[in-house]
Amino acid sequence: MRYLIDTCTLIWLATEPNKLSEMASKILQNAENDILVSTVSAWELALKKEDIIKTDNLENFVKQACLRHQLTLTSPSLSHVCTVKELPFHHKDPFDRLLIATCTVEKIPLITADKKIALYDIETIW
Repeated sequence: MRYLIDTCTLIWLATEPNKLSEMASKILQNAENDILVSTVSAWELALKKEDIIKTDNLENFVKQACLRHQLTLTSPSLSHVCTVKELPFHHKDPFDRLLIATCTVEKIPLITADKKIALYDIETIW
C-alpha cells in the first residue's frame, strides 16, 4: 500500500522515532508499503528553518532519511497544486494543504498527528 507522510512524521522518523504512534511505526516499518515523502516537506523545513533536524544540510538530511527508512521522494504535480484551491479552509498551513491535496488526488492516506487534517475527506493515520 502507498502512504504519504507529513513533515512532522518525517522529522520524528529520522530523529525521534519514539514520538511516532504505534500504528504509524508499524506502517513505516513494513517493507511492503511504499512510503512517500514530498518535496513539500523539504520546502517547509527550508522556510521554517526547523532547528529540530540539527543539520546545516537540509538536502542531505532528506536524502539520508529516504535511504535509511526506504522512503520514496515525490514532488507535487500540477493536479496536486490545482486541487489546493478546491479544499475547504479547515487548515491554513499551505504546506499541509498541498499534502492534503496530494492525498486527495492520489487517493492515499496521510500519516500525520495533525488533528486538523482529519477534517478533510482523506484517510489519516496516526
